[in-house]
This record gives sequence, C-alpha cells and structure tokens, in this order.
Amino acid sequence: MIQFMHQAVRHEASGNDVLLAAFDWCTLGFNGHDSKADLATLTHEHDRGYDLATVFTMRASDGAPIAPVDVSLKTDKRVFSTRSEGKIPDLPHIDQVLPAMRYVRELNLGAPVVFVVDREADSINHWRQWSQDGHLALVRGDDRTVLREGKETTLVKTAEALKRHGLLRDVGPASYRGRRARLHVVEAEVVLHKPGRRNVGKKKIEVPGEPLPLRFVVAEVHDMKGRKLARWMLLTNVSAETADTAKIAHWYYYRWRIETMHKLLKSSGHQLESWLQRDGQRIFNKLLIALAACTAIWRLERRHDKQSQEFKELLMELSGRQTKRSKPITTSGLLAGVWVLQKSLEAHARHGPDKLKAMLRDS
Repeated sequence: MIQFMHQAVRHEASGNDVLLAAFDWCTLGFNGHDSKADLATLTHEHDRGYDLATVFTMRASDGAPIAPVDVSLKTDKRVFSTRSEGKIPDLPHIDQVLPAMRYVRELNLGAPVVFVVDREADSINHWRQWSQDGHLALVRGDDRTVLREGKETTLVKTAEALKRHGLLRDVGPASYRGRRARLHVVEAEVVLHKPGRRNVGKKKIEVPGEPLPLRFVVAEVHDMKGRKLARWMLLTNVSAETADTAKIAHWYYYRWRIETMHKLLKSSGHQLESWLQRDGQRIFNKLLIALAACTAIWRLERRHDKQSQEFKELLMELSGRQTKRSKPITTSGLLAGVWVLQKSLEAHARHGPDKLKAMLRDS
C-alpha cells in the first residue's frame, strides 16, 4: 500500500520545484476496547489507545493533499511502521523527525522536500541536527532568545518591533475558521546561538553548537476590519530564492491539511476509533488501506477535466451527503460515494440488471 502512495507522490512531484511534507502526531483513543491487548497509555492513565505518526505530502503551490509517505503506529508492545517490517525504536516525538527526514530523502520523490512541523518540534538542538544533515524545515516557533543584528532579543520582541515600524504587509486574502480575512507578513534574519538541550535520564544537559542563522517570518491573520485574529512566528532554513516571505507563510498555513486527514480518518469518513480489530498490527494494516483509498480520492480532487468533474458529481450524488452550496464536493462525500458505487457494482455483477430491476419492482 505504501508503494502506491509513494508512486502517487512521485507522479505529482514531476514538474514541481518543491513538495511540502507535514509531520504530525495523532492519538487514537480506544477506551472500552478491552479486547485489544496492546493499547498504550496516551495522555493520562485512563486514556488508552495508539499513537499515530505521519509524514503527509502536499503540493507547495496550493497545499493540495497528495499522500502520506511515512506512517507509524505505536502500541504498548512495539512500533509498526511503513519504513521497515522489522522493529524500529520507540522515540520521543521530536526525535522521530530526523529519521523520518532521512527516510523521505532516500525515497527520491522527484522534488526537494520542505518539512512543515508545529511548535512541538521547535528545538535548537534538533534544528542544528536537521541543518547539518541538509534538510529543509519550516517550524512554528515558541518565544525564545535569539540574536538579531548582533544583539540578544526574543522572537516576540522582534515581531512587535517589526510591526511597530509598520513593516507588516498585506499579501492577500486568507480564511480563518471559516471567516474571510487578510494575511500580513514580515521577515527578519535571526541567529539561534544558545546551547541546545538533551534529556539524559531525568536530567536536561546543555549541548553546545555553532550559531545557526534562520529566517524569522511573522504571519498575522487580520479580519476585514483590521483586527488581529492569529499570529504565527515561523522559523525556516529555506532560502529566499526558493520561497519569498508570503510563500513561507502560506506553506505553514497549508499544514492544517494533515489535521484534516486525521479528521477524515477519525470522524468524517472512516470512523477509525470504532474499528474492532484486536491488535495494533491489524489496525495498522487496515489503516494503510484506508489511506490508500484517501490517496485515490485526493488524486481525483486535484483533477479538473470534464470527465473527472462528472465523476465527482456522480459520487456525491451516490453518497447522499448534504453539502453547502459553496462547497458541493467534499472528500468525505467522495469516499462515501465510492463505497456505494463499489457495492452497487458488486450487486450488479452478482445478480444482473434484469434481476435487480425485478427485485426493485416487486419490493
């Protein structure tokens, strides 16, 4: 299954300068599933389930989803992964990023990959590891002490100073929680100069390293009256020649696609947390089948020719889903429509059209 997803990405990467790869984690809760003997303890002792980690690729031009390229599932007993059939180590979330970056690079997907990760991966020590290994990353940062123009300051103070000097510029429309908005951006160069930190047993030790210059991009979403709705402080080692300030902000905005994928798996399409398979291995196998189905639907969504549009409309009709007039076609609706179509074709092949018509007439 994962090879099918890799091929989908390679096909889409052809002709693209950059691919985006969102790295994220998602807990799968199975409280009450006592038949599953390998449930792990998640956020607290009464939260039982599995921990899902995914590297999810998207087009850099518009954030259109393509496919997962690396998937792992942590149970109480082991970690199942598309990377290897053998045992892979159980690492803290942030320590999983570098092995995933190396694995994705070895896949030769056909375009450079920029990894987009949320604040959980904001670590000076790990930033140095990624950069030294030659990986491109875009991470939402927490406030931290940095050097700017040779002087110590913080990311928050830098963002406020840039805004105070009127350097934020409007780069176009955006959407925030379904509301019309505008995106404003500005950037500066900062240097991560502090020692990193690493856990050794129950202690944190400092890990010295070379100063690391990065681009600091401030992105603010304003409502139509100019009021700030959200701010992201972004750090990246992607060059300005590869992506300007506005593009970097949009790339982080596209990261929410992986959250949409989680929602599709858990509540809007596959109802993953209701699956009755008795262990993580079976859950993982079924999960890969579900992700392959999603990959096929995302490919259909990216097509806009007449035949593809007609097929999408047919699937939505078969799904029976009610949709907003502004968005008549949805991913979950297409998945539901495919399921109905497949079952209908199976019934047609088994009974034939005449018998089916007679059943309908006589019912």
